[in-house]
Amino acid sequence: MGSDLGYAALALIATTVYYIAFLVFRVSARRMEPLRGSRPFRVARLMLTDPVWLGGGLLLFLGLGYEVVAFSAMPLAVAQPIFAVALVLLVAYAALFLDERLSVREWTSVALFVLATMLIGLSATEDGDLHADATLVGTLARPWMMIAVTAPAMIVAALVWLVGDRRASGRHARKLAGVAYGIGAGACAGLAEAGIRGIAIVYQETGSLQAVMQSAYPYLTIGLAAVALGQLQVALQRCRVAIVAVVLTVIGRTYLLLASSVMFGEDWPRDAGPFLLRAGGFVLALIALVLFPRYEEKAPAPAVRNTVHPALDTRTLPR
Repeated sequence: MGSDLGYAALALIATTVYYIAFLVFRVSARRMEPLRGSRPFRVARLMLTDPVWLGGGLLLFLGLGYEVVAFSAMPLAVAQPIFAVALVLLVAYAALFLDERLSVREWTSVALFVLATMLIGLSATEDGDLHADATLVGTLARPWMMIAVTAPAMIVAALVWLVGDRRASGRHARKLAGVAYGIGAGACAGLAEAGIRGIAIVYQETGSLQAVMQSAYPYLTIGLAAVALGQLQVALQRCRVAIVAVVLTVIGRTYLLLASSVMFGEDWPRDAGPFLLRAGGFVLALIALVLFPRYEEKAPAPAVRNTVHPALDTRTLPR
């Protein structure tokens, strides 16, 4: 019992550190000159030469590392609610201390996302990894499966960057909300996590670093993580961290499940209860995604007092 509580505490601390990295990235983004997704190498240069961003990156990888340790030692049904709690704490911090105001519609979407994450976690079963080892060799032998699951994430990320970089004009022009950037970065982050899982499976089966390096998984992880971090940095410069973090997290976890089904042959739970929980989680995530506003609301224009100079006040002029 004590070890379970210890791992639960470690999971909460690790996830909190992971989200603190988002706040550090936000500070770094606000210090940078305007970032454009159409110039990815310039974005990468600005990130890698900024000590604040590098500090956030260190926190991010520390959080991820300890998450792997904690979550591998505890059931996913326990780990996912802990992950959701840390996400709620981040949103509350952004609302209270960063003055990020969320509308009722956005709060509803956040609540649905958190509930979806918990349902998907509760749907996990002990036999969920039975097919992974058996199909790994086939997956590596058929790279088209990996390309098929990678291409949509890259296309979404590219479209979000291109649309976000279009110069808005006209009286009704509005900038993209954080949900769009969260989708693009989240899909890439989910694939990067799938690549980490592939690395772990290859090493567990072979015990050879050479076999790991000869597989496609390290390059999938590095490439997709770079895209996700770049898009995250652009998003945090333009959008609210609460929205970006929530959407990125849920889309990433959802895409991880979908990618694992394609790459590692993992089936959905066959029992009625877990199956309904997972299906309900996906449905709630989709509803929350549709409910989120696509564009940022314009700030209300300051009220202009109707003051008239006394010399021009017709009521003071002689008739």
